[in-house]
Order: sequence, then structure tokens, then C-alpha cells
Amino acid sequence: MKKILKALSRLSYIGALAVVLSSCGSKEKDGAGTEASADSTATEESNSVELSQSQFKSVGIELGSPELRALSGMLKVNGFIDVPPQNLVSITTQMGGIVKSTPLLQGTKVSKGQVIAILQNQEYVQMQQDYLESKSQLELSDSEYKRQQTLAQQNVNAQKTLQQAKAAYLGNLARENALKQRLQLININPSSLNAGNIRSQINIYSPINGYVTKVNVNTGKFVAPNDAMFEIVNSSNLHVELNVFEKDAQKVKKDRRCFFHSPMIQPSVLLSYSW
Repeated sequence: MKKILKALSRLSYIGALAVVLSSCGSKEKDGAGTEASADSTATEESNSVELSQSQFKSVGIELGSPELRALSGMLKVNGFIDVPPQNLVSITTQMGGIVKSTPLLQGTKVSKGQVIAILQNQEYVQMQQDYLESKSQLELSDSEYKRQQTLAQQNVNAQKTLQQAKAAYLGNLARENALKQRLQLININPSSLNAGNIRSQINIYSPINGYVTKVNVNTGKFVAPNDAMFEIVNSSNLHVELNVFEKDAQKVKKDRRCFFHSPMIQPSVLLSYSW
């Protein structure tokens, strides 16, 4: 019985010792964990800086919201696109007429010599008739004048008769040349005109290559002389005029590249400019 009690007492001692050792180990672990946490907190605090409201104001720090800003010194200005006077043409006619047809719309590309409109007028017929009659009269007066010259050399006719024949010839020559010029102005070739090809229509041709920027006529409309029917621009020599404010003038340098956009031109064009 005594042996049993001694054994129990030993077991109790060993169990108490184990509990004491376990509690010591946990305390050491807790101490180590606490120490590691304190070290990390100190590191984090050393990498961060906190400023008060008064310090913000003293150093001039301001908070703002995100916004779009120009980069690389880009300067945005307004302006317009222009062409030299010889590249901008207004289409007119020397003699009025009714527009029979035209294929043009604003923005249409045209080539030099292309038919852009057909006009119709009975006065065209009358002018061609007058020219052919004047041409016949010129041939007759020319023959008469030459005949009178021959007679004058033979002293058969009077000097007055020769002068009258000469005046008639020169008058018919002037009239024939004037009508020829008028026909050329309305795009009728006098050299190919005869009684069998008289017409009441004339063609209007484009004098340059380019694009139509204005259309002021429609089918059936009467066009008076010198009325601007179309406006054609040759874009091979465009130049851009820009308006720069005085405060931005120092940012403009010679031979800088300029990117401009116009709703009339697609796509946008990249140009170099200098002055």
C-alpha cells in the first residue's frame, strides 16, 4: 500500500513539473511573437510620414482631382485652311441659259476639261446663225473687193467703188471675228461649225483639277451671265493660317510640325510650317 502511494506522489510531481515547463515555453513564445510584432510596427512607422494640416499649408501642398493636361509642349490654337487665288475658281458663263443637267455635288472630285454642266438657250442658236451668215458675207465681200482691185489696176472702175468694196469687206471681217470670239466664250468651236450642227446647248467645262466646294445651281434654274454656278478648289497647295495668343507666341518655333483637323478634310493632315 505504501509503495502505491509513493508511486502516485511521484506521478503527481512529474505532472506538475510538465505543466510548469509548458507554461514557461508558451510565455517564451508569446514574448518572441510580441517582440517580432513590435519590430514590424516600428519598421512600418519608420517608412511613413504624417503631416498635420498646418504643415500642409506651410509647404504649399494642395490636393486636386484628375484632369486632362497637354503633354510635350503641345499648343492648341484655332485657324483656317486657305489656298492661293489661282487654286480657287468660280465657274461662270458669258451668256445666260437654263441648266439642263449637272452631275456635281459638294465635295465631288472633278478633272480639268470635264463637263460639269449643260446649259440651254435659244440665243445660242441665233448667235451661231449670225456667225455663219457673217462668214458667208465675208467670203462674198472678199471676192468683190479682190475683183474691184483688179478693175482698179486696169482703170476700169472708179476709185470710190473700190473704197466701198474695201469698207464692206473690212466690216464683214470685223463682224465675223467678233462673233467667232463670242462663240469661243460659250465653248462653241467656230472652225467646226456649219449649218448642219447648230445646237441650242453648250457645255461648261472645269478649268482645273480639284474638289467642288459650292454648288449654286440646280436643274431647270436660269443662270444669268457672270453668275457663279460652282466653286472648285485645287487642294494641291493648301496652307493653314493659325491664330496664336500673345502669351503663347514664345512657344512657336520655326519649322515646328503642326497637326490640324478640319471637318471638310478627312482624314486629318500632318503638315510642317515655317515663316
